[in-house]
Amino acid sequence: MAEDIQFYNNTDEGAPQMPKRPPSDARIERYRVMPWPDGTRVTVEMTFGAFKEFPSIDVSIVNTAGDVVRQTAMVSSMERQPAPTMWLPRLDRGTPLLALIEVLGDEAPLQSIHVPFEVAGPIVRAVLTDG
Repeated sequence: MAEDIQFYNNTDEGAPQMPKRPPSDARIERYRVMPWPDGTRVTVEMTFGAFKEFPSIDVSIVNTAGDVVRQTAMVSSMERQPAPTMWLPRLDRGTPLLALIEVLGDEAPLQSIHVPFEVAGPIVRAVLTDG
């Protein structure tokens, strides 16, 4: 049975080759920004497509003045669907905020997504397409 398994050295001619992906190919395919009904927190869920290297992600919550009120960083996230939950400062229901999701590259963000939402407001979701 073990003799039925063929092993190849990557340098073997005729060995099947896996398609090569660039190391920083992580892209968010869809997201959901889910404000909690009690206005205390927000969960930002992202779904990644296939990737070669674990992506690093920054998620910031920004107010209308442009101030970052909450931020989290996930370095080499191993999950395909990370969903950090962040506490919000005490704000009135309906206060407009922005979730800023950045997939980090070596020198600049590879992908930057801006999602407006409201404290204790409805869930905001989208499927992203190429093009």
